[in-house]
This record gives sequence, structure tokens and C-alpha cells, in this order.
Amino acid sequence: MGVGSVRFGHRTFEGFREAVLDTELCLQELAEGSALEPFGALISPLHEHDRARGSDLVRTLKTYFATGTNASEAADRLFLHRNSMLYRLERIQTLTGLDLKDDRVALALQLGLLASERGERDATKHP
Repeated sequence: MGVGSVRFGHRTFEGFREAVLDTELCLQELAEGSALEPFGALISPLHEHDRARGSDLVRTLKTYFATGTNASEAADRLFLHRNSMLYRLERIQTLTGLDLKDDRVALALQLGLLASERGERDATKHP
């Protein structure tokens, strides 16, 4: 194994870019199958709350992850005061019963968002 190479399962990655590309392919394969469906259930309470109350918690969560969990930057992107962003994040944690600071939870929620996006795309393809 050369400098900068990583062994993962049966594959050896010679560099970071190759590993990232392989991760993207893996996520694409997951998104095309039914493996993400259980993760989608994690996002369901947020969709229900958004529909019932006209809130924007799903978009808030997407933006929070898109900014690397930087609440201040996410607030700026959503044109919110930072305290409003923090309130929304607390609300997301309450509705899901999950701790956003836990890396495993964050990954599961991101997979849930991916499943949710896939479901929305499928709904527009098959009316």
C-alpha cells in the first residue's frame, strides 16, 4: 500500500478523490434502491410538522448539514437570526427525538434526507 492509500474492505483507494467518488457512487446506489427507506422515517416527523404548521424544518436541516453543521452560516443562508436557527434545531431534535450533535445520528438524518429527496423525485415522475 502506497503513501496516502487506504484499504477499505476489498478495495484500496490511492487517494482522497477516488474514495470520495466511490462514496458518491455508493450513495447513488443506495438512493436508487430501497435501502434508504428506514432512514426516511426519521425525517417523517419534520415533513408532517412542515405540512401542518407551514414551517420549514426539512429545509432548515438540509441547510444545517450543507454548511457542515455551522448554525450561524445556516442561519445566514436562510436569512434567519441565529437564535431562530437554534430554536429550529431544538425543534428538530424534539420532533425526531435525536441528538444532532451525535455523528451517527447526523449521518442517519442525512441518509433520511436523501431518501426523502428520492421519494419526492419518484412522486414527480409517477403522478
